[in-house]
Amino acid sequence: MTRWRINLDDGVDPVDVGAAVEMLDQAVYAKVSPLVVKLLGFSQDGSLVGQFSGFMHGEVIVAAGHMQVFCGKTLCSTSPAVAFKARYPTDGFEEDLEVVAPSPPGNVPDLILLKGSRSATSLWSTDLEIMASVYALGYTGTENKPSCSKGSLSSTMPGSVAITAQADDGFSGGPVVDKHGRLLGVVKGALGTTIMRIGITPNYDLHTYLLQSGYPGLI
Repeated sequence: MTRWRINLDDGVDPVDVGAAVEMLDQAVYAKVSPLVVKLLGFSQDGSLVGQFSGFMHGEVIVAAGHMQVFCGKTLCSTSPAVAFKARYPTDGFEEDLEVVAPSPPGNVPDLILLKGSRSATSLWSTDLEIMASVYALGYTGTENKPSCSKGSLSSTMPGSVAITAQADDGFSGGPVVDKHGRLLGVVKGALGTTIMRIGITPNYDLHTYLLQSGYPGLI
């Protein structure tokens, strides 16, 4: 369950089982990473208060709603992050974003929709299967290319869907996909004191939220 950024130019021998698995990992990363956007949250005075992840879905960017109530390392009762920028992984282009669907009261579901000038082909979705292999993508630290953490779907219970993988705070809002690159959910954050068990907003909640917000749902 290590985290990595993949060098897609590395040669791979498909005869070797380990190399074949690596090829699959690379294929998932190559398919999904161009959609994963680094999000920057700024306070009223222009100070950077948080860095998050999101991903493009059609004409909007999907992210975790709790970034609207974020103050550095903690959640706040007010909304210190009042402006957001996107930094795109393909060329480093940065732009201001508009919040087109704010997080619902109580952050349930923990989602927000933003919009910039770019759009992308939407990810397909699929059913949640317990113990299925998953990939969580997101940003960590000052990196401007998304990292990827491989793990498994550890709980499919409504209200407590979770994966076992390694993900830092900056992964919040990033996509969780299966081995075919199909969307399973959106990273919320660590459960308890460990970063190895990650809560996610399941794809069916995102589908409903998109439709309620006036945007196309998942495929």
